[in-house]
Amino acid sequence: MRYVVFFIRSILNLADPLVAAFFSFRRTTFLVQFASLAVLCGIVVTSRAVADTPPAALSARSPVPSPVIERLPYPASVIPAIESPQRLPFPADDFPATPHYQPQQIQAETILPESNAHLSLIDLETIAFANNPTLAQSAAEVSAASGRFIQSTLAPNPIAGYQGSEIGDGDSAGQQGFFVNQEFVRRQKQRLARAVGSREVALAHQNAAMQQLKVLNDVRCEHFNVLIGKRAQTLAKEVHSLSQRKLDKTQLLYDAQLVPYHDVLQARIQAHAAHIAVGNARNRYVAAWRRLVSLLGTPTLTPRPLEGDLQPDTTPLEWDRIIQQIYARSPQLKRAHANVAWKRTLLSQAKSAMHPNLLSVVGLSQDTESDDLIGNVQLGMPLPLFNKNQGNIQEAYAELRKAELDIERTKLAIRSRLASTYEIYMNSWNEVNQYTQHILPDARAALDLVVRGYEQQQFDILTVLDAERTFAKANLAYIKSLQDMGITKIVIEGSLLVGSLRENSQASTPEIDVNFSPAFGPGVIPVETDPGG
Repeated sequence: MRYVVFFIRSILNLADPLVAAFFSFRRTTFLVQFASLAVLCGIVVTSRAVADTPPAALSARSPVPSPVIERLPYPASVIPAIESPQRLPFPADDFPATPHYQPQQIQAETILPESNAHLSLIDLETIAFANNPTLAQSAAEVSAASGRFIQSTLAPNPIAGYQGSEIGDGDSAGQQGFFVNQEFVRRQKQRLARAVGSREVALAHQNAAMQQLKVLNDVRCEHFNVLIGKRAQTLAKEVHSLSQRKLDKTQLLYDAQLVPYHDVLQARIQAHAAHIAVGNARNRYVAAWRRLVSLLGTPTLTPRPLEGDLQPDTTPLEWDRIIQQIYARSPQLKRAHANVAWKRTLLSQAKSAMHPNLLSVVGLSQDTESDDLIGNVQLGMPLPLFNKNQGNIQEAYAELRKAELDIERTKLAIRSRLASTYEIYMNSWNEVNQYTQHILPDARAALDLVVRGYEQQQFDILTVLDAERTFAKANLAYIKSLQDMGITKIVIEGSLLVGSLRENSQASTPEIDVNFSPAFGPGVIPVETDPGG
């Protein structure tokens, strides 16, 4: 009943002045024809002007956040500031402020260093931010959300046209003229549409921040892998050199008839195996470099020296401190909270949709028989008697609840992934310290002792070969543990976000296996493919 009363009051309030205004015009055929032509031309000119208006001019009237992707420290958020709106007659959350938006051309920029330049980690990150196409993709997604925001702020277009009635032949009576149809959207609906668009832009910014952190973490991991590959290559060359010197010494002992020819054959086999290991280490190093330059977006970048330190941590990361830091700064959690704000605003919009908009039709016609001008005013609105948007409101409630539960799910998922990754980190930290303090020095001392003893014929060739294998295996295991420790530390401090070059991301599988140890075997770390990109 209240909608019927509102409808009648709207008609009584608006019909009289509009009709009086129409009848105040001079009643001539020329006026009708001229007014019709002017209105139609005005609609066409306005449409052409809007079509020809540059995007910057449109966006100046509807400011939204900029899609520019800036270089972020580890980790950071780009969500806009939040301000409180005016009080609404139905539940609604705060709406984010929207700074001025200037559309920009989004494309990857090619930046290549000098051919002989040493590259630091900062250099690699800068190159990646300029060339990695996924960052341009995330910027495009922000720009798309910004476009949807601009569209949500635009009022419905009026409809202008010609109307005729009782049109006959010859001297038959009839009426003809023009009309303008306009829908008036409630102000509260306009504010909510703007809020929904602004929330979506904020969500796109969070997705962009997650992608930035993924790129940073991936670059740091592969930078570390390249350093590890270089260390492994150096070790392989050292072992090959030891094998070659042993072969040469064994040949001298054989020539002096101090050892059998069997020792020469054994030493030769070991030298060939070491030579193969050198080639394999070289291939692994090149593969690590190729993965790195793929992340940088510069696949033609040739291998060159990298600056970096492989020194192990003296003190391990603490679980309690790390988990609290991730909870405080995780882009995944920030995105989950932004998603809740978006869903809450969508719920408010769904509730507002049940309140109908006002529809108006204003017309001016001329009676062809009496030459009188006739004004026509129509006001109306849908009566929400049956369709009160109940289904969409229920869906919005469910989506909001789902988004709220996703915050807790994200926290638990982070804790679970951190538990697995932290286990690998602590195991490798313990191994690195044991190898550094005890195993490597003992392996080196044992090898030197056996080599000297073999030269003095105190040990046979098999003892020497076993000492060399022990030395090589200990150093390889140390490098593997050092790699696992370094990679897991990067992943942990990067809020467990990796996999920037993977296909997005709307994956149902919560965990995937990522090989972070290409040089010496799989180091499997469970990470999540997050729907934020």
